[in-house]
Amino acid sequence: MIILENVTKNYTPEIAALQNINLHVSKGEFVFVVGKSGSGKSTLIKLLLKEIEPTSGRIYINKKYLNKMHRRQLPYLRRDIGVVFQDFRLLQDRTVFENIAFAQKVIEAPQRKIRTNVLEMLSMVGLVDKYKAYPSELSGGEQQRVAIARALVNHPDILLCDEPTGNLDPINSAEVMKIIDKANKRGTTVLVVTHNMDIVQQMKKRTITMSEGRIISDMEKGGYFYED
Repeated sequence: MIILENVTKNYTPEIAALQNINLHVSKGEFVFVVGKSGSGKSTLIKLLLKEIEPTSGRIYINKKYLNKMHRRQLPYLRRDIGVVFQDFRLLQDRTVFENIAFAQKVIEAPQRKIRTNVLEMLSMVGLVDKYKAYPSELSGGEQQRVAIARALVNHPDILLCDEPTGNLDPINSAEVMKIIDKANKRGTTVLVVTHNMDIVQQMKKRTITMSEGRIISDMEKGGYFYED
């Protein structure tokens, strides 16, 4: 589902954000990516979304070769990828229902299916009773659950999460990760960038550790080399 071959990203000739990265994530895997600030985690996410281009190396997402992909093809790539950010990025002037439905309208889903699909996602994240609420009326944990529902409503093959628990307390963090794990068990390939070592240890998934733009560890069941 995700392949990086000898990928390097230089923002300037003197600054290498990523150095010769090789990474394979198989269909249905759940992978954590950890490392100190500046280790290259955010650059990795941006490359996978084709927000930036690699300086060298090859990137494949869901059998698509990103290096040669034209900009007009990006919307179709991103239909295969759900994204969850630390800061939720909900539309403040729209209700919970409308925020999730927006993702369906972008792909021109039939109107008759939008309501069914949105309510299915709201049920999955436990927020059916909040469908008329606005983001400002929700807790941080509830907002992140809406963001996850929006990311999953189009049934993407891949879910990328960039610090999804960064603004949440431990209880809400655990709830959010349960939902992400549930999505993975339904078949979605999941990659989570995080600083939350407690969750990494508890969930015992494959864990990749980055440092200074390199992968220094790739271990099963929550193992990592990392100190804050």
